[in-house]
Amino acid sequence: MRMSTAGDDQGELRIGGWLPPAELPAAADDGQVTQVIPAVPAQPRRPARSGPGHNPGGEAVDEPRRRGRRTAIAVAVSVATVAVAAGVPLLMSASDQPTPPDQRVLPAPTASAWPDESPTAPPTTQRPSRPPASRGTVRGAQHATPPATGTKAPDKVAAPPKTTVSLEAEAADLDGWASTRRVDSASGGRVVTRIGYRRSSLTFTTPAVPRAGDYDVVVSYVADDRRRAEVEVGGRDVGRFEFGSTGSWESVKTMTVRLPLAAGPNIIEFSNSDGWAPDLDRITLTY
Repeated sequence: MRMSTAGDDQGELRIGGWLPPAELPAAADDGQVTQVIPAVPAQPRRPARSGPGHNPGGEAVDEPRRRGRRTAIAVAVSVATVAVAAGVPLLMSASDQPTPPDQRVLPAPTASAWPDESPTAPPTTQRPSRPPASRGTVRGAQHATPPATGTKAPDKVAAPPKTTVSLEAEAADLDGWASTRRVDSASGGRVVTRIGYRRSSLTFTTPAVPRAGDYDVVVSYVADDRRRAEVEVGGRDVGRFEFGSTGSWESVKTMTVRLPLAAGPNIIEFSNSDGWAPDLDRITLTY
C-alpha cells in the first residue's frame, strides 16, 4: 500500500492499491479501489513504551493508572475530611474553656515567732529577741534562787534523841501466887515465876511517854516449853501472845510485841487465864 497525492488538489490523500499507470487506466481503478478522504493534520506521536500497561502496538494503557490516581485522591480527601471533622469539636471545646487566672508562687508562710500572734499575720524574717515557749518542749531543771546575801537559812530542827527504858520484873508489882526465883543468865539475876491460872499477874508501870502511838516492847523471858501470855494496857485487853521455848529454865530469850501506848505513864499487865505464863525477866521500851 502506498500513499500518494492525486491531481492538483492539496490536502487529499489517496489510499489503495498502486499500479503503474501504463498497465491500468487511471479512470477505471479510481472508482473501485481509490477513495478520497479529507486529510487530518499531522499530530506528534507518543514514543512507544514497552512493559506492563502497554499494548503490543506501543500505545499506553492509561485507564488503570488513572483509576489508581482517582482512588488515592479519594482516600486523601476522605482522611482530610475525617481529620477536619474531629478537630473542629476539639477546637470548639478548647475555645469554650475559661482562661485560667494568673498563678503566682508565694513564699511559704513561716511559723509565728510568738504564740499570741495572729496566724494571718505576714511572715517575718526577723529573729525574735527572746525564744518563744513552744508546747511540748522539755526544759532543763531550774535551780532555786539562792537566798539574798546577809540572810541565814534556817537550821534544820534536829530530831529529839530516843529514850530506852528497861523495867525489871522483880521490881514490878506482883499479885497472887507470883514470886521470884534465881536465874544467873537473867539481867538482875532473878525472874518472876508462877504467873497465871487467874490467880496471879505481873504489872509494869512505864515512865511518861511523850506522845500516844504504837510502840515496840521487847520482852525478856524464860520457858522450858511453849507458853502463852495475855497483855492489858491501861486495863484494856490488847491481845494474847505465844512465847516459844527458850530451851531450858535457865536460858533467857527475847520477843518483841507491839503495844498501843497513851501519852504519859502506862500500866502494862501480864497474866494467863487458862495456864501458866512464861517466867519474865524484864521489858525494854524505846520512845
